Amino acid sequence: MSKAKKRFLTTAGVILLIALTVLICYFIFSKKDSPNLLYDDNATVGVLPGIDIDERRKQLQEALDRSMIAFSINTSPVFLNGTSKGNLLIENPGNNAKLLKVSIKIDDTEEEIYASNLLKPGTYIENVELDKVLEKGTYDATAYFLAYDETNGEYIGQTGAQITITVQN
Repeated sequence: MSKAKKRFLTTAGVILLIALTVLICYFIFSKKDSPNLLYDDNATVGVLPGIDIDERRKQLQEALDRSMIAFSINTSPVFLNGTSKGNLLIENPGNNAKLLKVSIKIDDTEEEIYASNLLKPGTYIENVELDKVLEKGTYDATAYFLAYDETNGEYIGQTGAQITITVQN
């Protein structure tokens, strides 16, 4: 490719990038913060009569607690070799009020390399041996935490955390 053609393509790319940036900035900054909001004149400030504020707070906290999944895990566990135990440091905190099951999958292949049984709140697993033997190297993985109701075992939902697994030998 000739120098003139490279220069033309570079200049065109820069101009296109500048135009795109200007358009994005226009759309971001030209939006009004809020449309014409019409508040109801009949609304009264406060809590409905007969509502126990402490009971309402308790109900809201319970709903929040049910929707949150607390956990802890080492985001950079190290294994001496593919068959040794590594320091995953998985914890189901005591204030979680949910049973947790952990599944770790390699990001590139979606292959599950570890699966725990249920962990009660206030328990942890310090060191584990992986279910699959990994070769020496570094692996990007996701630890999925599946939550279950503590009283009836009903599935609640899941969350995940990115981890990097290192196998030294």
